[in-house]
Amino acid sequence: MSRVLCFDIGGTFVKYGLIQEGKMISSDKFPTDRSDGQAVLASMKEIIQKNISSGLDGISISSPGFADNQSGKIVSGNVIEGFNGLDIRKTFEEEFGLKTALENDANCAALAEFGLGNGQGVQNLAVMTLGTGVGGGIILNGKLHNGNRNMAGEFGFMFIHGIHTKRPEDEILSGHASTRALCEDVSKQKGYAADGFEVFRLFEENDPQAQIALDHFLDSLAMSIYNIAYIIAPEKVLIGGGISEQKMILPEVKKRVSALTPSFSVDLNEIMEIDTCAFGNDAGLFGAYVNFEETYPER
Repeated sequence: MSRVLCFDIGGTFVKYGLIQEGKMISSDKFPTDRSDGQAVLASMKEIIQKNISSGLDGISISSPGFADNQSGKIVSGNVIEGFNGLDIRKTFEEEFGLKTALENDANCAALAEFGLGNGQGVQNLAVMTLGTGVGGGIILNGKLHNGNRNMAGEFGFMFIHGIHTKRPEDEILSGHASTRALCEDVSKQKGYAADGFEVFRLFEENDPQAQIALDHFLDSLAMSIYNIAYIIAPEKVLIGGGISEQKMILPEVKKRVSALTPSFSVDLNEIMEIDTCAFGNDAGLFGAYVNFEETYPER
């Protein structure tokens, strides 16, 4: 297996790690200057230069937005000024002579679970990432499914409660089942800024507003998993993001998925496993590593 320098580009930090044979050797991060893509690139190049003498097999990048591993370009949807349309593979390969792989960050989370985490041994897998929005990745028949224009797995864009306003974008799943949406709901009700920890503190104290908000969040998540199950028919659905570490989330989601079962069908929990992701904040780095291995199987 390879020795790969992996980057996970985020809106706040760019994380990086040296991974060999599926093990993290070292890792660190630097702040993301979202207003200056050239500054971000310069910092990445400096890190590559410092590590190149260690015998790198290549570079792999996890990026937000629509990242095309075939062309090596960040097509659109990136939060960093100047990164949309950037041929990042060409940029690094020309300067360092190292093979470079690229993939969307949520797809990297799916690859990390499929290759090294709780999705190992599964041929059909759906991974949902809950954070600012709802992202995701799909493994079909043992391969990452990108779909047309690399849009597969964007679960956050589905509608589950119908459209009741003149702004459909406000009613997509990301507005109901993301950590951000849950926190914003509770913050609005309480009149102050409540983060995830505060939401669950209130819930544990039987705060009725937190309970209502969390019920809506869990119902929305369960509905989306139900829909995904009948469209993709995966053996597993994995839930990721910091909120998935709350112990009550998994059993509540399973219970609510069961409650959606039609009288003429079988409980999805009997034929499909719902679980949490094995990887937390390093999912993007490990997924980038798996993506490199799959992109360049023969080096």
